[in-house]
Amino acid sequence: MKIIADENIAQVGEYFGNGGELKVMPGRAINADVVKDADVLLVRSVTVVDQQLLRNSRCKFVGTATSGIDHIDTAWLAENNIGLGWARGCNAESVVDYVFSTLASLSEKNHFDWRGLSYGIVGCGEVGCRLAIKLLGLQCKVFIYDPFLDGSHQLASHFADYNKVLEQDVITFHTPITSNLPWPTWHIMGASELNVFSPQSILINASRGAVVNNKALLARLEKHPEQQVVLDAWEGEPDIILDLLKRVAIATPHIAGYSREGKLNGTRMVHAQFRNFFGIEESEKIEAFSQKILLEIEKSLPPLGQLNQLIRQAYDVMRDHADMEKLLHASNVGIEFDMLRKTYPVRQEFSAYSVRASGLGESLHNQARILGFTLV
Repeated sequence: MKIIADENIAQVGEYFGNGGELKVMPGRAINADVVKDADVLLVRSVTVVDQQLLRNSRCKFVGTATSGIDHIDTAWLAENNIGLGWARGCNAESVVDYVFSTLASLSEKNHFDWRGLSYGIVGCGEVGCRLAIKLLGLQCKVFIYDPFLDGSHQLASHFADYNKVLEQDVITFHTPITSNLPWPTWHIMGASELNVFSPQSILINASRGAVVNNKALLARLEKHPEQQVVLDAWEGEPDIILDLLKRVAIATPHIAGYSREGKLNGTRMVHAQFRNFFGIEESEKIEAFSQKILLEIEKSLPPLGQLNQLIRQAYDVMRDHADMEKLLHASNVGIEFDMLRKTYPVRQEFSAYSVRASGLGESLHNQARILGFTLV
């Protein structure tokens, strides 16, 4: 069995090395010539898997170590009896952590309490649902737009129309990219939506780049430079608009879901589906998650300061922002963008950290637990 895999899939060699002849390579280098004699293709989101890629291939199984599958033509795979494995929700906690790190960073920079803001969430899948539950646990006002869900959903009482969601203090997108009617997400935040968007609101896109019209967003920021925008996903990746990079408050290279746990979850989930498809018995577990890391918080800080410090000690998104700003001086933006992703340092989710209860204000104990930290 010949297996072609994206080199950025965590521990791909450990999990799939015994399954056959494994060849790893950059995801953007995977093309029809490479996969023509492959039995298995393992990808991440940068590789588009469709008829053009696989029509002359003997491929029997495609696995994507990502929570989204909008880069895969699932209908064509089904028509051609090609198995599909994907890691739905594998990095959802990582993306939720990313959102809270951006809120803590903007809170410290602009001196506001993010817990007192209202939130509009577009998309209530694995990420949007978990984010909403945590925000509600923190007593925040939450409004959710997801027309694919009905009144039986656990968060249905917080559903609202799109215009209502756009009226909130923070609007955050967690959708796949689709162009099908009746509810396409391609440019769901376009020029008309941006024009009625409050300059005091915060916009976060940690889903797919084309959910937000980047050219229209640039025009908006040129007109309202005070607007706070957080972009992890960019239209046209890896060749992003540098003028837009200059103007957003926080910029990162599509790494919101790049936690160690999220990546390993993705590999494990796809490997389980691979084994099931080919009838391969489960091998021994390769690696367990690390023991918890203890964080120390300054007792002299006020409650919000302590909470923000806790979040940023676990994951400080501004370090990623600083690395992203280096693209402004890069000779080849696309190559350097991909390199930031390829060489991204190990980052662990909030659940990997504990904090001394005695060092944290009593009013924050429950809030820290809601965010995923363990109190000791």
